[in-house]
Amino acid sequence: MKTTTLLLTACCAITTSHLAAQNSDTLFSEIGLRFGQDAESQVDLQSYELYSTIDTEWTWDLSQNLRLEFDIETAIGGLSGEGENAFYARVAPVGQLHFGNSPISLEFSSGPSYYSEDRFDQYDIGGNFHFTSSIGFNWEFDEAWKVGYRFQHTSNANLDSPNPGLDMHTVSIAYIF
Repeated sequence: MKTTTLLLTACCAITTSHLAAQNSDTLFSEIGLRFGQDAESQVDLQSYELYSTIDTEWTWDLSQNLRLEFDIETAIGGLSGEGENAFYARVAPVGQLHFGNSPISLEFSSGPSYYSEDRFDQYDIGGNFHFTSSIGFNWEFDEAWKVGYRFQHTSNANLDSPNPGLDMHTVSIAYIF
């Protein structure tokens, strides 16, 4: 039930996001949904999240065909599997490397995250506070839409024990304002 409610809320937010985009002073540069599957064989976890990117002025032209942008990403979501569910929240800077007029960009991020639960049956992620880092790419297939892939690593950075880390393959779709 919680998963269904979150997904319905996210779908409503994305489908009505064009209303916010009519105001050119909107805080967000994009809003999207991201889904993930763990990359480990010892545990079966899935993630789902609603995320938004807050536009900043941090942009550098590294060369004529290479531009680096930094924005702030916020996310709320759920992690489920092994008979357990957890809520999580994350905020982090996100860098995007753009290659001229190519619709493909490289993306990387790292920042703090909080998980409401740290045990998934016998799998203990080691506390509630973590750092989530990722690297991936995006494809802007339309001026208002993009899809992406990320490899994401979550770890408590030895602030708690155990510290097995959690690796996820994630895919996303986002509306660009």
